[in-house]
Amino acid sequence: MSKLVLSVKSVVLGTYSLDLDVMIIGRKLSCDITLDDDAVSGEHFLITMVKSDYLENYKDAYIEDLGSTNGTKINEKPLKSKHHLKHHDRIKVGHHVFTFDTELGRDELERTAIYLPDTE
Repeated sequence: MSKLVLSVKSVVLGTYSLDLDVMIIGRKLSCDITLDDDAVSGEHFLITMVKSDYLENYKDAYIEDLGSTNGTKINEKPLKSKHHLKHHDRIKVGHHVFTFDTELGRDELERTAIYLPDTE
């Protein structure tokens, strides 16, 4: 299962499994992940897990900013539209940084699969 590793100033504060199809991250207590940070909006961004078209039993993760006041950054670049998260992407929101960790490592994702046609 994919997860987010939360850190502040390179100190790991926690790990969150992405086990829901939609997770909202923000300052509100009703969010799936709550951040106590005045630079974070009530509902800052969401992550959507979608069944992969290519890998069996795997879900792709997508992130969207929810119109937050201070924005969301992916790998130091402002998030302007829906973004497909990749292994080790860094999500910066307020003073917090999440690192996206896939259930499959980068090496496994970069290998080419060979599909053989069914034979009768």
